Amino acid sequence: MKKNKQYEAIRSENLSEISDYEKPYGITDTFVVKKGDQQVSYEVRNGYGYYLNGFKSAKSLAEVAGKLEDKLTYAEISPIIDFLDLKMVDLAKAAAVSQSTVSRWSADSKIGIPGSYQFFKIDEVIKKGMEIFGRESSLKSWMNTPNMALGQVKPRDLLVSMTGIDLAHEAIDALQFGNVM
Repeated sequence: MKKNKQYEAIRSENLSEISDYEKPYGITDTFVVKKGDQQVSYEVRNGYGYYLNGFKSAKSLAEVAGKLEDKLTYAEISPIIDFLDLKMVDLAKAAAVSQSTVSRWSADSKIGIPGSYQFFKIDEVIKKGMEIFGRESSLKSWMNTPNMALGQVKPRDLLVSMTGIDLAHEAIDALQFGNVM
């Protein structure tokens, strides 16, 4: 039978230690942790996405949702298409439209809400990958290399489906915590 660890009860004279970790609610650029006379500040990165400029200034997911409801344009997702070297068939699958629809797109064509959401999620994978790899060339190399943890599939090939995006996110998270993937 497993023993439960007993924790010391908090005494009233120790309550100040707990309140040292509290911060007034609101949006801030830094997160401050104070413990006694020591203080550590952490930068809080605002914004979402890497290539989608309209999301970099977003301060909340509600703002992101509003931008997605307005639908992205083909011009806005073009940097992602170029980075991943997506072919028309991949682009159509990711945007949840037919290849003939993609062939008619101009720079200012709206790609629809499902496609906008998909490309937002792809951009989030790229952002997370850039935080880990630090350089686009390193991330691109990882994206284009068959990955054992992903069943010898290139992470880039998974990004055209929501399930694949989740798997790529998990693989990048694993790298962040020191797993080889």
